[in-house]
Amino acid sequence: MSKRDLRGRVALITGASSGVGWQTALRMAEAGMRLCVTARRQEVLERLRAELIQRGSDCLVSPGDVAMEEDALRVVADCLRVYGRIDVLVNAAAVQIYAPFEQYTWDEIERVFQVTCFGYLRFARAVLPHFRQQGSGHIINVASMLSVGAAPLLSAYAAAKHAVLGWALSLRLELYGTGIDVSNVLVPSVATPMFDHAQMKLGWAPQPIPPTYDPDVAARAVLRCARRPNPKSVPVFLQGRMTLWMQRWTPFVGDFLLRRWGTLLQQRNRHVDPDRGNLWLPVREGIGPYGSVPPTARWKLVTAGLGLLAALGLAGWGAKRALRAAL
Repeated sequence: MSKRDLRGRVALITGASSGVGWQTALRMAEAGMRLCVTARRQEVLERLRAELIQRGSDCLVSPGDVAMEEDALRVVADCLRVYGRIDVLVNAAAVQIYAPFEQYTWDEIERVFQVTCFGYLRFARAVLPHFRQQGSGHIINVASMLSVGAAPLLSAYAAAKHAVLGWALSLRLELYGTGIDVSNVLVPSVATPMFDHAQMKLGWAPQPIPPTYDPDVAARAVLRCARRPNPKSVPVFLQGRMTLWMQRWTPFVGDFLLRRWGTLLQQRNRHVDPDRGNLWLPVREGIGPYGSVPPTARWKLVTAGLGLLAALGLAGWGAKRALRAAL
């Protein structure tokens, strides 16, 4: 498939007030796209709009809550009214809540799904009639490595991400031959404000399971999908393709590590209010692509990757010798 020219195309981005959504807007503006950005915090979106205009991009702000169908329909209508078309929908809105499964209330589980899963479906349903009418369009879902994996304390979020990927891969099959593409980016742990926004019922500040990548890694992967659709893009090696390989061939390794240290790895040594978070209402903190958890240094990523490869190679060599001795 040839590389698509994105100049002058229109992208609608949800969850654009921080994290991957914000950084994706910057990257798409650099590519010459016109943008419609949405999230709950209008004042923050206006700051993003000012930055995009400084970079020479057209930008429409249309605030809304992805959990509300009327908001999804209104945002899509606003974008069509101003630009006359939509070429790319980037679903990037999500919320997290950290807790053992039994400590979730049912309302909290439903809210995670309403935003992190059903929000994607709502905007897709709102934009698909237009895509069908114009005979083209592209839905890009910011999924997660948790779409194909698991982590303690995040059972509701992981379930929502699994559901998103299953829906998106099914939708892609239904849309074959229509000119409408569906892509999914399996994002690793990224250093976004999500971990400043998330509620943590254990009372300790949450953090992603390391290593943690720069949000630009995810944004550049979204941009690559916009140019060349990819049903399942895995943009990194260590917490991406290597993890998938281990899940297939050595699942006991990841299970052992996450059972033993997964809960501890997701907590920082700083107390937080266990009732505070952006699950129901937005918070003031966490503007822009980066949060308080820094990205893992590149040299650590490289060292960890080489160390893991060496360990797996040594384990394979040992197993081969043991098999030969047994024979």
